[in-house]
Amino acid sequence: MTDREIDNFRGALKATTLALRIPIQIVWPTTYDNDAVVKRKLAELSTRKVQDEATRAWNFFCALYYKAGGTPWRMVRDQREYSATFMGVSFFEGLDGTSLQTSSAQLFDERGEGLILKGGPGLKDKADRQPYLSSLDAFNLTRTALQSYKKEHGNYPARLVIHKTSRFHPEEREGFQKAIEQSEIEIADFIWMPRRSPVRLFRNGVYPPLRGTAMRLDDAQTILYTRGSVDFFRTYPGLYVPNPLLLHAQRRDTPDWNLLLKETLALTKMNWNGTQFDGALPITLKAARQVGDILKYVPDGTTPDPRYRFYM
Repeated sequence: MTDREIDNFRGALKATTLALRIPIQIVWPTTYDNDAVVKRKLAELSTRKVQDEATRAWNFFCALYYKAGGTPWRMVRDQREYSATFMGVSFFEGLDGTSLQTSSAQLFDERGEGLILKGGPGLKDKADRQPYLSSLDAFNLTRTALQSYKKEHGNYPARLVIHKTSRFHPEEREGFQKAIEQSEIEIADFIWMPRRSPVRLFRNGVYPPLRGTAMRLDDAQTILYTRGSVDFFRTYPGLYVPNPLLLHAQRRDTPDWNLLLKETLALTKMNWNGTQFDGALPITLKAARQVGDILKYVPDGTTPDPRYRFYM
């Protein structure tokens, strides 16, 4: 099977089993068998090297523990800070493969528990072709996400942080803000994180900047190295030159940029399917592709169980 066929099978299977409300874990031979062959790009055959036994065991059993209902770890919150939840909004193409895109929202609290919701059709800005939601769809998606949060927790969060990889369109912002106001949430941050930062930093020596290094560009923009050198290992545990995240705040009620950076860095460690300590993206955006690969197989008009653990 090719990579694409594997992704299609995985997405279709998980979408089909959502109604059973039983989490499943797919393990491919290429995860554990050094001799397994997978068809790569350009129709080349290659053998994918598997991880060492300790890493495989750690990743596999953490995922099983989570899907069985456990919480491997959680973010640490200063008791003086407001309770917060984090929502990532993403877009993906439907099964017809056209440019029309559908939206989804991933809502994560400080414990790492998540809710995933399928939204309405996405639009594309005529000027820069970036996807966005209509005001009504942005309102409905956010309102439904917050109501699901309240149903799980008994109350709304005091603060909502929304992450996107495309800029916040004015029409879209209007819908987000209306839903936030109706939920009586007074503190909100809208953070746009483009896939690539136009700015990089250099560090004395042969290794890239330390993971966690940040630099303020102006009042609205900061770069953050979510991947980089690690003092504990005394090296950079990566294959390529790391590219920092660019955090562009299009609404920022949180006065302290350091809090937003600390939270973003912590969210890169909340992917329990891979348990990688230095993920490049926060889980709000990291899950976007995996979610889209599943939700595109969910029939329109179907409301899937929003709980995150049943999707991944």
